[in-house]
Amino acid sequence: MLRQLDPLAYVSEGFYQRERTSVWSTQWLLAAVTNELQKPGEYVARSIAGWPVLIRRNADHQLTAFLNVCPHRGGPIAWPGEGRIGNLVCRYHGWAFDSDGRLLSARDFGDQVCADEHSLTPLSVDEWGPLVFVNLNPSPHALLESLGGLVALISRLDFERFVHVRRISREINCNWKTYVDNYLEAYHVPLIHPLLGAAIDIESYTIDIPEPSFCVHSARTAEGAPNSGLWVFRYPNIALNVYPGAMNVERIEPIDHARTRIVYDYFTNGDTDDDISAMLHMSNVTLDEDQAMVEVVQANLDSGAYRPGPLSPRHEIALHWFQNRIRTDVEETT
Repeated sequence: MLRQLDPLAYVSEGFYQRERTSVWSTQWLLAAVTNELQKPGEYVARSIAGWPVLIRRNADHQLTAFLNVCPHRGGPIAWPGEGRIGNLVCRYHGWAFDSDGRLLSARDFGDQVCADEHSLTPLSVDEWGPLVFVNLNPSPHALLESLGGLVALISRLDFERFVHVRRISREINCNWKTYVDNYLEAYHVPLIHPLLGAAIDIESYTIDIPEPSFCVHSARTAEGAPNSGLWVFRYPNIALNVYPGAMNVERIEPIDHARTRIVYDYFTNGDTDDDISAMLHMSNVTLDEDQAMVEVVQANLDSGAYRPGPLSPRHEIALHWFQNRIRTDVEETT
């Protein structure tokens, strides 16, 4: 019988730190949307699983990415958030770097500093449609190669023409995997999601894992439903929630071992304001209901009262897939 992941994985700071190395520093991670990085000098600086990431559009319109950490004493190259910077200069002591991250000058340092040893740490960066990804591995497999069959699946929705219209971000008091586990099954839908349950035929709900990197959830929808009955999850933390002529791209990002940030980026392909409002309403009502449940589940995990239970072979096969990926990735680096 399939069993739930050890609850220690959901409560341990040490386990989370191993994940940061084995999961979050090896995967292509969604970090921004292209309309944040359209013009030369525009940047996005944010933390992903504790890794400070800086992405910038250069004068030649190419994207570059680095750890947002000066090699001198750890100061930021750009303040967290989004904006525009002309040069890569540490905000703490003024060390300057060229567009490729190579040290140009160590302001008033008093000695020679080797540029080869004290340049910015480069990251891999690439775009897929309106999405921008980074990978802490400077030499990973190409993004489209890593996305695999997901590209063909989503491209048939005319994904590359989608326009970003809204972002909503929310902090939830649970381990990131507690939230992902909840996302990966519809077993709970009839009990806590009345609006979503009325929009789909839950008996038609199916789960497919076509490749090791992603799974596909689908169901028939009721007439006039605001959603399309298609949900795609890519390991470790991206969910593509499909609506007629639109999509909610969901990021599930750990803040630390006990808190998770959910980021909803909404895209449309010519939807009306009413269609957008319906998408926003359904997704946020569903998130409200999920948040209430996963925070209670997390408290129960934290209490030490839970022992690993069985996973349903009918409803929770995607949890088994996801949790096995976690087990394998963490064990291989410990």
